[in-house]
Amino acid sequence: MNILIKPSQTGGSITPPSSKSLLHRALICAGLASGKSTISSLSCSRDIEATISCLNALGIKIQTVQKEEDGKKFTFEVEGSDVALRNFPAVLDAYESGSTLRFLIPIAASSASSVTFTGQPSLMIRPMKIYDELFKEQGLLFNQNGQTIEIKGPLKATHYTIDGNVSSQFISGMLMAAPLLEQGKKETSLSITPPYQSRSYTNLTASMMKKFGVTVQEPDELSYVVQADQSYQPKALQVESDYSQMAFFGVLGAIQNSITCMNMNPNSAQGDKVILKFLKQAGAKLTWNDQSVCIESAKSQNLTLKPCVMDLADCPDLGPILCVLAAYTPGTTRLIHASRLRYKECDRIAAMEEELRKWGVNINSDEDSITIQGKETYSCDHLVEVDSHNDHRIVMAMAIFGACADSDSLIHNAQAIKKSYPLFFEDFKKVKGDASVWN
Repeated sequence: MNILIKPSQTGGSITPPSSKSLLHRALICAGLASGKSTISSLSCSRDIEATISCLNALGIKIQTVQKEEDGKKFTFEVEGSDVALRNFPAVLDAYESGSTLRFLIPIAASSASSVTFTGQPSLMIRPMKIYDELFKEQGLLFNQNGQTIEIKGPLKATHYTIDGNVSSQFISGMLMAAPLLEQGKKETSLSITPPYQSRSYTNLTASMMKKFGVTVQEPDELSYVVQADQSYQPKALQVESDYSQMAFFGVLGAIQNSITCMNMNPNSAQGDKVILKFLKQAGAKLTWNDQSVCIESAKSQNLTLKPCVMDLADCPDLGPILCVLAAYTPGTTRLIHASRLRYKECDRIAAMEEELRKWGVNINSDEDSITIQGKETYSCDHLVEVDSHNDHRIVMAMAIFGACADSDSLIHNAQAIKKSYPLFFEDFKKVKGDASVWN
């Protein structure tokens, strides 16, 4: 699917989809509980479908019991299972979801029965050194060959040391698995080797586990303990909207005209809530009304956007859209601690450099930072053709850039949005963005 984006004067209101990070965690915790849970969500995506499929393959039953016609509300009924007692081999297709894969490897390894993970080639080659070493230290099978990952447990309830500079999803996976290891009769503890990046995502995991009856203790800033004799309990839960998806429309509001994002939790623990701080630093005005936040552009205040330094250590998913904000901000903006962007669905730093340069953006990077010399407007004397790099966040970022530019652009392979935000272009049009399928 190729999408033509025309310059637009946008404005209005949208309700972003539910947090994908929270929904992954909620479905997993519900699946590990004894009994039935109901999870209500404002979205479903290909990544979430991957988690549901993998949990089903482990013997957990998940059904969609309610779906509104506009695709904006889903209710999942989850009947949990004791996956540590699984006595059959399983094949789990994580498709292209790194969260699904990293969360479920230690959970699947709570049993002595084998598991084979499959998925898209880009996922199967992602670095898994942390799990590889943990498994081999215990004499367990962990074989990553580029096409599949084969594992065989059971992992022990013991003390683990995990590098905090790679991905917090490894830490979250071990924490969620902890109550299952050795039937939960022994405690599991983790020490994190600094520097510890994306700590906020681990906080989301601990918070979700607590909602389902399992407490994660934090003796200090680099340690976690899951005490013995804890088990997940079923729960009814509604998942809040996603700040990482709200960010695309927040940046659009900051550059152009006011946009209101609804169903946002002002007290959310989501790390990507820091987008609000970045928008304010850049000069946007934020106004809250209950659970709606209005983002008013600097332009509407007779001001220009202000350059600043934005730290991505705890919010790497914001990288692509913050590149767009920086491009439309006169002066020099730097995005620091950005190295993890190179190990996502694509090398997001290289991808944003390649696509923004087609517009004439002055962008440069090193391994861990991005520097952009921004300006207020961009135009070309030809149709600007950009590629998605098969990355949902590149698609959405370039759609926002194109709406704010003075020339038409074409996004190739825009179907990548199905990974996290299938209804993105519907919401884009709700705020007067001009997008159409190009045949």
